[in-house]
Amino acid sequence: MDYISKWRNVWQPDIKMQIRMRFALSLTREERSVSQPNNKTTRQRRRRRKNKDRERCRETCGERPTMRENMATVFQPSFLKMSQEDFATPLRNGKTFANPPSFKNWGGLPSGRDIFRFRFSETDHENVPKNASELDQTIPIKNLTKFESKSKLFASWLGHATVLVNIEGATVITDPIWAQRASFISVAGPKRYRPPPMKIEDLPKLDYGVISHDHYDHLDYEAVKKITEMNPSIRWFVPLGMKSWMICNGIQKISPSNADLITEMNWGESVKVKKDGKDFEIWCVPAQHWGQRGPFDRNHRLWSGWSVIGPTKRFYYSGDTGFCESEFRKIGDKLGPFDLAAIPIGAYEPNWFMKSQHINPEEAVSVHELIKSRMSIGIHWGTYHMGSYEHYLEPRDKLKTLMENREDLKHTKFITISPGEIWELK
Repeated sequence: MDYISKWRNVWQPDIKMQIRMRFALSLTREERSVSQPNNKTTRQRRRRRKNKDRERCRETCGERPTMRENMATVFQPSFLKMSQEDFATPLRNGKTFANPPSFKNWGGLPSGRDIFRFRFSETDHENVPKNASELDQTIPIKNLTKFESKSKLFASWLGHATVLVNIEGATVITDPIWAQRASFISVAGPKRYRPPPMKIEDLPKLDYGVISHDHYDHLDYEAVKKITEMNPSIRWFVPLGMKSWMICNGIQKISPSNADLITEMNWGESVKVKKDGKDFEIWCVPAQHWGQRGPFDRNHRLWSGWSVIGPTKRFYYSGDTGFCESEFRKIGDKLGPFDLAAIPIGAYEPNWFMKSQHINPEEAVSVHELIKSRMSIGIHWGTYHMGSYEHYLEPRDKLKTLMENREDLKHTKFITISPGEIWELK
């Protein structure tokens, strides 16, 4: 019994919810499959069963989203500025999303044969040292307790895809993750080999948070929960399908008086917000990726990149993405040039296996160019064992070499910084 309890306690609440909900709803389907006469007694029985179904939902995941919240993906609220004619539109088939045909580099997810070839025919060159002192030399951590600067735009990389940005007085965090494993269980899955440079309790007051998709290395439930508890007035911006997940997992209950806590958006939509009398725009932009958090929810929630447009400064965060030249060009033409961008450079080898969902340093430089970024910071490397086979320092070293050889990009910068280091716009 102790052994069973130990394993039971490591499951994330959303996995439990999906299994319980599927079991509960399957019983209801079987009951309703039995043909019954359409009379008053039968209608009463059906009404009682429906009420019991609702109770099951409340027991497993708290209050379900209201009809208005569920319809938000069909009838978009008036505060969402639509500009989808400028960007691609994700495909949607019932509950699931898909990348559109215009994403020419999207080859779909690897097949079982591809996975077998990847695991048994390719050589793993990651070679992360087990010695912590060696890692302290190759990827030094700069412990950060205060996030402060007099600059109009400054940022710090907190590891993997978590970037802390202050843009003209508004503080934004991208895909916050502090977990030791990017997984639904604590004993398996991608393990962190470089610690966060900042304790979550030391974070400054946060105004906005953006989440790119639902994979465990980008959506850390405990981090989102803790940040919301510390910042009850924060606004989370998430792709379609993510709001109901956050509601079911109790994020809205943490700050029930904050009606704007969670804003769900589609590609090409923007929201205008105000901070200290200044106008900002939050844009949801396309990304070439996919989503899955549990065994039964592949692509039930959309994936995206994000852009924050201030009065005079602009920030872009790509999220996880494969290379889609046409969309990156549109982002640059429509929303650029950007004063700062956070672009992934790791988890790309072998390229034939990873290219649909992740970009390599060469493609990252192309993204930097296409979106018209003046300064980009390389992220999504040097933090977790992500399962890719490039040497753990190759993304940083290759990016440096590529930028040194691009004479046409000398007027811009694309760099890496140490976790916890603060970059400032001079």
